[in-house]
Amino acid sequence: MRYLPVSLDTLDRKILILGGGYLAYSALKSVIDSEAEIYMIGDSFIKNIVNIAENSNEKIKLKERQVDKDFMFMGYDYVLIATEDFEINEALEKRALSRKMVYQRFDILSKSLISINKSIERGPLTFSLNSSRINPTVTDIIFEDLESFTEKYSLEKINILNEIRSELVRKNSQNIDEIIRRLYESETINLSTFLEEMPDYKIEDLKSSENLINSIENGEKITTEKESTMEDDQIIKKNLDDAKNISRDKDLNKTKLNLDSFHDLDKFNK
Repeated sequence: MRYLPVSLDTLDRKILILGGGYLAYSALKSVIDSEAEIYMIGDSFIKNIVNIAENSNEKIKLKERQVDKDFMFMGYDYVLIATEDFEINEALEKRALSRKMVYQRFDILSKSLISINKSIERGPLTFSLNSSRINPTVTDIIFEDLESFTEKYSLEKINILNEIRSELVRKNSQNIDEIIRRLYESETINLSTFLEEMPDYKIEDLKSSENLINSIENGEKITTEKESTMEDDQIIKKNLDDAKNISRDKDLNKTKLNLDSFHDLDKFNK
């Protein structure tokens, strides 16, 4: 695999597209959903590009200017080379390489440093298809199938599972991946109920999570051990009593200790 399917950050970035024809239109469509400012420079622009730019709230900026082999460009985060002239693209690519710019050439794969995937974003999920080695029509057919495939995932379910995972991490639980998989595959567990109940109970491993899951699924009384609700002073006293019992120091007295010195310590969590 030459190109890894990584994600490029486009927030507060500038993308330059060189060209104004149908190749440049393809380049524009590949980045239109990004959060970058898009600048297009070309001898002229086809109607499709002009229409998109006019309805982009100034996200896309067009500038008519001759782009030839000696055209100079700098100050952009990503460059998409997409003129209709092979030799001009060749010269622009050499210039981008010499300046160590992050670029993609759209007429051929060449030495492009990036290869932008055709993508679908659904909530926290992004599905992408790299189409650099197949023709556009076949790409569109496969992409339509991919769109239908993504519809089977419930965004509500995924978002709740994300919240559950965050709570499990907070609890320092073990077997988090197994717990999430068990919840995802269950067809009877009410995830919202599990999310509401879990903060009150200890979920240290897969077994304790199974107990809570089974209780909720079967509508039974929850027998999972509850989280401690003791106040800081109670926790401190308990720890001191435990220490006294372990050390067998019967003269250790809470009144002789300054509990205020413990209050600033974060390790005594409720």
